[in-house]
Amino acid sequence: MDSSRPIALLATAGTSNRQPGPGTLATRQRELEAYQEVIRGCRACVEAGYLPAARPVFHGHAGQRVMVVGQAPAQPRSEHPRPYSGASGQTLRSWLAQAGFPPQELETCCYLTSVTKCFPGPSRSGKGDRAPSAAEVALCRRHLERELALVQPAVVITLGRLAARWFLGDRPLSELVGEVFAWPAPWLPPAQEGDARRQDLRGNGAPGEAGVLVLPLPHPSGVNRWHNDPANRKQLARALARLAELRRRLDLEPLAPWG
Repeated sequence: MDSSRPIALLATAGTSNRQPGPGTLATRQRELEAYQEVIRGCRACVEAGYLPAARPVFHGHAGQRVMVVGQAPAQPRSEHPRPYSGASGQTLRSWLAQAGFPPQELETCCYLTSVTKCFPGPSRSGKGDRAPSAAEVALCRRHLERELALVQPAVVITLGRLAARWFLGDRPLSELVGEVFAWPAPWLPPAQEGDARRQDLRGNGAPGEAGVLVLPLPHPSGVNRWHNDPANRKQLARALARLAELRRRLDLEPLAPWG
């Protein structure tokens, strides 16, 4: 979304942007479980010749307050892989801990997914994973769109440039990390004239705009050199401080898992 822009957070503590979307939480959970089976059965990238096999990886349930969106899953290491279970996940947990999220809350508070759902294979250089192509991103777009509509998060944390691009357009991370953006969400009601709380949280004070809050982070992969620049590390610290502020003000506590 090239029109997305940074927004100012409210100065009033205790503010929440909880707004129920269409359908009850239980209904959305049933629909999400059904759609997760659709994702597991998807062979679009295999049939198009981009992947030798499909093995989607994601985790979570409807109503989780935070959605973490990465580039693509890492190589599965078990029969039932979980997102962010390796070294990148440890780094991500460390970052979230700095923002006040205990390590176990990565799975209890956050819906974990990615722009594309399957391991794309190693990069040609042998360092890290291959970045999904634009065609692969397009094939998977409907899956992330449906996850967003059914989970209805208050905050989306993007990891890396590809995930940030999905929401915010093609901008360098140096312009994104440390800021919070309003991303239009079709399930949210439009802000009303005079509703200062909703406007500040969702549309930079512009009536008629509503959105999920998007907080970009760099990718936590060990091969990502973005973290090596001292200026970038300062931006990351600012981003985690913004996330801590969102946690305090938007009531981002974990929900009980579905049985």
